[in-house]
Amino acid sequence: MIDVRARLSAPDLPRLVALLGLREGDEDDALRAAATAAGSADDLARIDQLATLLVSRIGNFTFAGVENPLEEDEADAERFGVGVLSMLALIVTAPEVHQFHRSRGIPDDISWRSLSDLGQQAWVHRQTFQNFGMHTYAWMRIAWSGAMYWLGRLQFNLQKNDAEWVLSTHIPATGPLTPESVDDAFGRAGRFFAEHFADYPAGDFYCSSWLLDPELTAALPPESNMARFQQRWRLYGEPMRADDDVLFFTFHRRGDVDLESLPTDTRLQRALVERLRSGGHWSVWQGRISQASIAGAGASA
Repeated sequence: MIDVRARLSAPDLPRLVALLGLREGDEDDALRAAATAAGSADDLARIDQLATLLVSRIGNFTFAGVENPLEEDEADAERFGVGVLSMLALIVTAPEVHQFHRSRGIPDDISWRSLSDLGQQAWVHRQTFQNFGMHTYAWMRIAWSGAMYWLGRLQFNLQKNDAEWVLSTHIPATGPLTPESVDDAFGRAGRFFAEHFADYPAGDFYCSSWLLDPELTAALPPESNMARFQQRWRLYGEPMRADDDVLFFTFHRRGDVDLESLPTDTRLQRALVERLRSGGHWSVWQGRISQASIAGAGASA
């Protein structure tokens, strides 16, 4: 059982927060929230409830039909900010997830890099709402289950699609999506999961994203990073409307958005905005890549 008060008050809490990738400003706000929560029995009880659920899910990589351990109460959001109590629960349980990584023989640098997605999500929240919080807290349950790892440019998590395991691929907003960096990430992921999760054999890389929309390739030069990424994937299934995803992941906007206010500084931004302004839409597509087709690519993990 985790002593939540002790962990929120621990002298090494700033080091743990730094390892989890929180940036300047977010780091200070997280430490202030921890100090406030440590002094409230009600807040401690709520964090303990969330932490217990998170720990109970470590090592379980199936999420369909399962209770989300990070459902948030509106009163929590009003008191601390959106997702902040959930963030504190994630912080105090990070050592348990790190220990799970070690039990699988995963190096510390990969472990902490993967868990640093917490800081990435806090940064995305600040870019979107200009305040401290983490509205994507539900997403974090995947990393805290021990299923997701940040390997080079991309993130990958074990995911069960129907009766088979796949490596679900995610593209964090951390810089150019060059073909070389993508090759490297795929190569790392193939070797990493084969070594550390041989009991979860995954044959394909899988992706569900608006970046797989064929219309994106049509709107960009064929040599662009985005077009080349899209063209890697064998698409299948029915597309789903993705305008909200485009506005969030590209422009850090949520809710009703004035399209005239969006920046058009890059070719990608112009292509996305022009289609929306003309009444068109963007779509999420599903795609697969066989691991066998790219075996051996990239540098070692």
